[in-house]
Amino acid sequence: MINSILSYSTKGLSTFVLGLLVFTFSCKTGEELPNMAPETKLSVENINLSGDKRLNSTVNLTWFGTDVDGYVQHYEIKINEGEWFKTQSQDSTFLFDINPDADSTDIEFYVRAVDDENVADPTPAFIKVPLKNSPPVVSFDKASVTEDTTNLVISFRYRASDPDGDATLKKGFIRANDGAWSEIDLNQKLISLIAENTSALGKGNAKLYYGIEKNARIIIDGFVNGGNNIIQLKVSDIANSESKVDSTINIYTRSKTSDLLAVGGHNQSLSAIYNALITTNYKNLDVVDYARDGGKYQPKFWDPTFRLLAMEYDKIFFHTEEGTTSNPFSGLDGTLLDFAAPVIQQLIDNNKKVLVSSSFSNGADLSIIGDVLSIDSFSSARGQAFFTNDSAAISKDAGYPVVQPANFLLAADPFYPGVNAEVFYTAQLTPSGGWSGPRCIAIRRRNNKNQVNLVLFSVELHKLNKNSINQNQLISKILNEAFNW
Repeated sequence: MINSILSYSTKGLSTFVLGLLVFTFSCKTGEELPNMAPETKLSVENINLSGDKRLNSTVNLTWFGTDVDGYVQHYEIKINEGEWFKTQSQDSTFLFDINPDADSTDIEFYVRAVDDENVADPTPAFIKVPLKNSPPVVSFDKASVTEDTTNLVISFRYRASDPDGDATLKKGFIRANDGAWSEIDLNQKLISLIAENTSALGKGNAKLYYGIEKNARIIIDGFVNGGNNIIQLKVSDIANSESKVDSTINIYTRSKTSDLLAVGGHNQSLSAIYNALITTNYKNLDVVDYARDGGKYQPKFWDPTFRLLAMEYDKIFFHTEEGTTSNPFSGLDGTLLDFAAPVIQQLIDNNKKVLVSSSFSNGADLSIIGDVLSIDSFSSARGQAFFTNDSAAISKDAGYPVVQPANFLLAADPFYPGVNAEVFYTAQLTPSGGWSGPRCIAIRRRNNKNQVNLVLFSVELHKLNKNSINQNQLISKILNEAFNW
């Protein structure tokens, strides 16, 4: 039995050696083996999700390839029945399309490695990606929305997004109250609305402006001038899925009742004095009070909100004190004139008439307001200029009255006028502490037709009240005569 086993073993060994020799001599020296195709793998082999657990249309996929006799030089990707396209990447975030009006779909994704001899994996890696469409989202930037009461203009910013990727956003829509939905440009995130006819009361059309553009882009209906307005927004995506509607609070929108706008930057009692001075000497007026409630009602956006408002008027009377304030939206600090100056320049350029009454702090920064208001500079001398109640301010124009302060003014604000201005009033000032400088406390500026379009007083007009008849005559002549063109 042992011999038999050994004999069998020896015979088997001889057969193996003979076969090895035959294989060895059947290959020529230096002959290459045939190229082997690469292999491709995805980092996940399947995604078993259904219903609301499906993925949104933005999906990240990762893959890799191997080649036993070479290297992978690139990959090729195909989606559904589309064409193969080349990539060097081994991962990517895909934004897949979902057919319009469909809330879900399956995407067939293929990837194959290509080796250094341009041989592609004959069995590409494959995965089915279950997708669902997520509705987009739109919302007002609540901090930017005009307060609950406004004159003529409603301004706001808004945000729009989509869980499937903002690139899937397709359209935005706006409406006022129960008006028709109107399409808006989703690239424009600052919107202002103003009645098409700002003097007509009731429901009608409104002009819609983007950003600081000078011309309205579209007209919407349903806007109430002189009444309450609720503004609504919605957006849709590429699958025609709509967002929930977002709405503003009820915003009472005052209408225009005069061609004169009084812009107040004083406390409530002083603003009442100015409004009384105007109504005594002018037929009527519209009022905005930007110092009220700590500046709550000043414009979030001076341009466009204040510009669109002021452009509706022929005359603007801007009275304010020297103190600084903080913009309720931007948080920037400055005087009201600092914020308003660029708009005042546009008003003048558009043949509006502007009367400004203000005081100025020591060393006031003129970088913003200087050119607009035609103030070249203040005196750099030490000390102060007193304006006593037994002194007077006298106009260079003999047709204007002499005015005086009822109280002793410890610090007047005379200034050197800009080259494009004419001295309007000079004051009999008393130097103190070595002060020397100009006596000019008011200037006028004219357009190229010699018409007065700007008057500035650096001593506040309510303080020139010793002779109320003269004070009233001064205001009347400016508003009714100088600005009557």
